[in-house]
Amino acid sequence: LAEAGMTYFEAHDVEIPAADAAKALKVAEANGMTCGMYTPSFFADPVFKDGAMSSNDASIRAKGLANAKLAVDTTHVLGAKTMVFWNGREGFDFVLAKNGRDSFKRLVEGFNTVGHYAKEKYGDAIRFGIEPKPNEPRANMYLANVGEALYLISRLDSEIRHLFGVNPETAHSRIAGLDFLWDVEMALEAGKLFHIHLNSQDGQRYDQDLPFGYTEPLKDLALLVVLQDAKYDGIVAFDVKAPRTEDSKHIKDILEVSGNNLTWLWERALEVDRNVIAQLRSENRCTAISGYLAKCLYGR
Repeated sequence: LAEAGMTYFEAHDVEIPAADAAKALKVAEANGMTCGMYTPSFFADPVFKDGAMSSNDASIRAKGLANAKLAVDTTHVLGAKTMVFWNGREGFDFVLAKNGRDSFKRLVEGFNTVGHYAKEKYGDAIRFGIEPKPNEPRANMYLANVGEALYLISRLDSEIRHLFGVNPETAHSRIAGLDFLWDVEMALEAGKLFHIHLNSQDGQRYDQDLPFGYTEPLKDLALLVVLQDAKYDGIVAFDVKAPRTEDSKHIKDILEVSGNNLTWLWERALEVDRNVIAQLRSENRCTAISGYLAKCLYGR
């Protein structure tokens, strides 16, 4: 992967358990790779089937926090600067199964606890990116979109609030029927774009994790224009997965396709004349902007 231009890898704690972190670091270094982010799995263990931080069961909440603290330590061992939270079972399937106000307070309390733990042990060395996702795997998910994540961050203790940002994913925005470009712009405006997951999503279906640049290349081009103009210098990562129909010998194709599309679109984004965009905006010619982007994209 390093030969193909991939410089970072990411992992869940079920993929690299804490006990294997030091060994994984040596393997990564030998292959020229750096850990971009690490994340605790609040969704794989059946004990978290009704949530971790927001569970009605205090013992489950305690287990979730212990899991998160261990992930902080593993993030440090792996040398990653970001730990991502996708709280994949936090939510409800039936109304009144949980008290929403209590659940939100539990989330605030949980993230505060983890933030203070990291601050006390590692200072500001580790930051946290909350990854929003709607209506999967629960019918109703807490922290379903970037706006909810930013609101939660605003409620955290002031001493550790700066350690928390968001990790938006293009497919997750699409599942919610939202525009990932605006989600990213909102995170940038708040100074909270700590990490980003690029992929594609074919409408409001299940989370597909298709290769970046596949379904909406014009909007992907616009996204890269936004990142360039904001001088975003964080990690650009893919959250993609090979389809089950793919032969195992070709499993790398989805990474190579995503990487090639990103390189191609990034170069096209650099060629977009910002003065033309500004002029068309001043003339209120929205359709013309889309036409100009298409010209930049396809070179016609």
